[in-house]
Amino acid sequence: MKRFLTTLFLAAIAVRAHADGDLDVRAFEYLDVIETTDGSVWKGVVVEQTPNVQYKVAIAGGSVHVIKATEVAKMSKQRNPEFRAAAPVVAPTEGGVATTYERDRGLPAPLAETGLRLEPELAIVFPTGDIDGIETSFAPSVRFGYEALFGNFGISGGGLARFTYWRLPGDTKDAAWTLESMAYGRAALHISRVAAYAGIALGVDTNYIYVHRDFGGGMDDVRLGLGANLQTGIEVLATPTTAFKLGFDYHPATDELIPRTPTTPGQSVEYYALLLGASLHI
Repeated sequence: MKRFLTTLFLAAIAVRAHADGDLDVRAFEYLDVIETTDGSVWKGVVVEQTPNVQYKVAIAGGSVHVIKATEVAKMSKQRNPEFRAAAPVVAPTEGGVATTYERDRGLPAPLAETGLRLEPELAIVFPTGDIDGIETSFAPSVRFGYEALFGNFGISGGGLARFTYWRLPGDTKDAAWTLESMAYGRAALHISRVAAYAGIALGVDTNYIYVHRDFGGGMDDVRLGLGANLQTGIEVLATPTTAFKLGFDYHPATDELIPRTPTTPGQSVEYYALLLGASLHI
């Protein structure tokens, strides 16, 4: 009796969601998986079942297959990778194929899961403000942190390190670099494979500059200052554990790359950056 009622409920969902055509398997967040004794695996939605006789399974494309009960070796459920954002969410309760369903009209479930994040990046740095005379520079970066998901929303935090070797203008023997060591926090909205995020990083900037002199040796200076980054971007999951990222950073003028002197003002580190990278979900 329970299985019969389940069948009627599934059929009702199919009629309501797809009255104008064949049942669209992408409308279901979870698929029924039937493994047969000959080694075949059928993934779809059980739309009709006769206890101890047969099962009718609708698969992608609209076709329906009939499987005899005596040929069934195992039945289970799995998340549907083709689940559509525009379709009604159908979430199962416990009980395998003989289960009940509850409709959920929220956002599509994220493919990402709570866990550690390792994010190597390359920052293309565009100096501005006091140091706008410095050429476009390149900065390898890495983040390591943890993200907790609450439905479609994620909160993450961790550490960030970025090393920028500044490309000084002209033919010069001078050198300058900045090492950023920061803690970051950010919030993200996850919709299926895509996540949009925004956040902030705060920490210490280590700024080094070397000025060459033909006679009498060069002069160098190391300074520590407050570092900050405002961050935003998107990431797209290629697999449940690997994502590609495109982001933007703004580093406000919170510290000095070139120290001030009694006769000259200091020059603060300020830049915009385009970030290209990946995110490994551990």
